[in-house]
Amino acid sequence: MNPSSSIRIHGIHYTLPERQVGLEQLSAEGRLVSTPETMRDFGFGDCRVSNVPATQLASTTLKALLERHGVDPLEVGLLINASVLPTSSLVPSGESLAEFPTGDNAHLGLFRFSSTRLQDELGLSNARTVGLSELGCVSLSHAVWLAHAVMEMEDLKYALCVNADVFPDGIKREVVYNVCSDSACAVLLSRNPEGLRLKTYHTLTRGYYWDPDGHQNELLAAYFPTGKRVLEKTFKASGLAREEIKLLIPHNVSLRSWEILSKFTGIPLEKIYTENIRPKGHSVAADNWINLKDVIDRGLVKKGDHVMMFSFGLGAHWGCSIVQI
Repeated sequence: MNPSSSIRIHGIHYTLPERQVGLEQLSAEGRLVSTPETMRDFGFGDCRVSNVPATQLASTTLKALLERHGVDPLEVGLLINASVLPTSSLVPSGESLAEFPTGDNAHLGLFRFSSTRLQDELGLSNARTVGLSELGCVSLSHAVWLAHAVMEMEDLKYALCVNADVFPDGIKREVVYNVCSDSACAVLLSRNPEGLRLKTYHTLTRGYYWDPDGHQNELLAAYFPTGKRVLEKTFKASGLAREEIKLLIPHNVSLRSWEILSKFTGIPLEKIYTENIRPKGHSVAADNWINLKDVIDRGLVKKGDHVMMFSFGLGAHWGCSIVQI
C-alpha cells in the first residue's frame, strides 16, 4: 500500500439476526453434516438465522453506518457489494427469502442485482456500484482493498463496502466443519485522518481447489501450509516483526483449526481473537470486520496498535491484511 495514502477506514457496522439456533436444533433439521458434539468440540455454539433477505440486511446495515458517521449519501462515490452466495446477490421478487419470479419472465429475475437496489434505496445517486463475487470468505476484505485503490486513483471522498449473506431455507449450515451464520457488515472508507490505516493486503488464489466438494480432502491438507505462507508474505510486505502485531483477528472458522495454525505459524493462541466463534458462528465474509469492530469497542487495542486479519475462502482464496488502529 502507498505509505503516504490519506485513505482511512472510517467506520464499521454490522447486523446479526436476533434469532439464534442451537446445534441440536440444526442437527434435528438435517442442517449439520457432523454431530452437534463434534461441532461443539470445534468451538461452535449457536448460529444466527435471518428472517429477511440479504439485501434487506445490507440496507439496514449501510443506513445505520451512514447515519452514525453523519455522511451525506450524495458524497459517496463508490459502493462495492461483496455478497458471497449467489442467492444473496439477487433481489427476490418479494420480501420472502426464496420468492423469485416465475413464468415467462422468470429469466429476468437473474438480473435483479442487490448492488443497484442498495444504491437506489439509500440515495447513493453519485456512487457507481460494483458487485464483487466468487471470492468466498475473503470478499469483504478484498472489497476494502479495491475501494482503497479506486479512491486513491480517482480522489473520491467516501466509499462503502458491504457483505450480506443469508443461507437459503433448508440448506445445510455446516460448511467444511464450520457452522455458518447469516449476517451483514459494512465498512466506510474516507479521507478522515482519524480512521484506521490499511497498511498491506496480500492474497493468494489456488484455482485447483475450485470444486470444494471434489477436492475437499486435498484442500484441508493445503490449508495450513498455504495459510502459513500467506501470513509470512504479509509480514514481509509490511516490514513489521511478529512481535509488533497486537492481535491476529481471524475469520470464525473452527477453534481447533486456529489451535493448529497457531502452532504451525508460531503465533501464540492468546494473540488470536477467538472469543466470537462460539456465540456468533462463522459469518462467511464478515467475520474479520465484525471481530475488528468488537476488539476496538472492547478496548483490546489502542491507537497505534497493528492488527493482522486472516481469512480463507472456498474457491480457493487466502487473504491477509494488516491494519493500524
